Amino acid sequence: LDPIMVYIPCPTKDEGLKLCGEMLKLDLCGTAKIQEAVHLMWLEETELKGDDVVLLSLKTTKINLSKIQEYILRNHSWGTPCIEAVPIVTDMC
Repeated sequence: LDPIMVYIPCPTKDEGLKLCGEMLKLDLCGTAKIQEAVHLMWLEETELKGDDVVLLSLKTTKINLSKIQEYILRNHSWGTPCIEAVPIVTDMC
């Protein structure tokens, strides 16, 4: 089935709940976790920036990745949200 984890930072818990709930209803993922108090950091030119975000963790399969990307690009409040996919080597759940 090619299981993967998809990680997406999100500015608020409310937005994360909405996005995860809709993706679950659309059968784009099997489970969704929202991790609070994640500090996201980046370098903007020479200045270090950071902000507290929530991190969405979706358990799904590789076949759903393009649909998840399309959904997030249409519905996420950031213009270019980060979408990271990592293969699941062992799944004991």
